[in-house]
Amino acid sequence: MKTLFISLFILVYSQISQGKNLVVGVENIDYYPIYSVESGQYSGYSRELLDRFAQEYNHTLTYRPLPVVRLFHELVEGKVDLKFPDNPYWGSDIKKGTKISYSQSALNYIDGVMVSPNKLGKSIPKTLGIVRGFTPYALVDEIDQGKIKVKEFSNTENMVNFFVNRNEVEGIYFNVAVMKYVLKNLEVEGNILVYDPSIPHIESDYFLSSIKHTDIIKQFDEFLKKNTSYVQKLKEKYGVN
Repeated sequence: MKTLFISLFILVYSQISQGKNLVVGVENIDYYPIYSVESGQYSGYSRELLDRFAQEYNHTLTYRPLPVVRLFHELVEGKVDLKFPDNPYWGSDIKKGTKISYSQSALNYIDGVMVSPNKLGKSIPKTLGIVRGFTPYALVDEIDQGKIKVKEFSNTENMVNFFVNRNEVEGIYFNVAVMKYVLKNLEVEGNILVYDPSIPHIESDYFLSSIKHTDIIKQFDEFLKKNTSYVQKLKEKYGVN
């Protein structure tokens, strides 16, 4: 009996220690420093966090960059093991009727409006720049009512350059941490854009999600709880805290 117990223990431990080969669906967009895909390579805060988790639990992760909408379908259809980032409120029409497991928060974020310093706290912009594919949820009612006109851009750099050089949009709606990084790295003079918290905005969290691997989600929660100091330092490293 004792030998059988030891054998079962060794078998279970061996399976745990070996980990799993997992495909992680990620958004094929430049959202650095949170995440980015360049020449097929995934990088940024998210990559380093997930790699550290995989290393600790002996998993092998393969990152699969996909367009935002297609990624929701791949998750629901079980074609990826995990999705990052995700949020219960995102893609709700695609996820309808599907049971998805979400982790604890891996990162808090703010999506809001950046304006010129002289417009800070004065009014909601009547013209708003956004990156194609993103929805300014905090202002969707005003947009539907025609109070705000939206102009789409292919990427953040084009959006900022258009704002600076042509001044045809009064504000930019984007992730605040990402936009601060973009502004820091673009060759523009002065403090041209500042976040305006008085304008409706979204403050929420990024989660890891899965349909097939509730066990991995629980492991990720455990990892976040055990490594709070590491996670905080990682946020500081990438300027997303």
